[in-house]
This record gives sequence, structure tokens and C-alpha cells, in this order.
Amino acid sequence: MKKKLLIATTVILLSISIVGCGNADIEGIILEVTENEILLSKNLSLDKYEDIKNKSISEIQEEEKGIPLISLAYDNTEEWSKGDEVKVWIDGDVFASYPEQAKAKKIQLKK
Repeated sequence: MKKKLLIATTVILLSISIVGCGNADIEGIILEVTENEILLSKNLSLDKYEDIKNKSISEIQEEEKGIPLISLAYDNTEEWSKGDEVKVWIDGDVFASYPEQAKAKKIQLKK
């Protein structure tokens, strides 16, 4: 009986840990980090990032209208820096605006 309980518990714990391992919702390059938000440019090439990395966010929004931006609410922004290539898992809906807005559930450095 104890062996069956141990096996069942192990299976449940493994199932729970695997759930968070799905594919990222978006990938991109971080353009700005503040206390509780990260501004991410989705699907931006490294060459294009080099062209815009020294521009202000206002300049990017005005001059580079073709660059898809998303503002991500996130609690642990201190571990991220401008220029980091990341994968992001979204928690809930993405709100249509410019930039788009969402809450990040998980952010991981892209390998």
C-alpha cells in the first residue's frame, strides 16, 4: 500500500513539474527594464537591434513603427538587462495596444 502511494505521489509531482516546460509564447530582445516592467521587441533580428539600441523608446515608437513591442509586467526585473535575448511565457491575455501589454509568467534567457 505504501509503495502504491509513493508511486502515485511521484507521478503527480512529475506531472506538475512538466506542465511548465511548454514552448515559450514569444521571443525577443529586451529594449528597456524598469522596476516592474520589461519592454520587449518581438522577433527582432540582432542586426536591427544594433541599429536601434541607442535610440530612446519614444524614438523607436515614432520612427520604427514596424517593430512589434510588448510591455511585460514582471516581478523579478532586476535579473534582466537591455539587450538580453529571451523567451517569454505569458500569464493570461495580451492586451492590444502599442506597445502590447501582458503579464509574464516566466522569462528565460534564450540559448
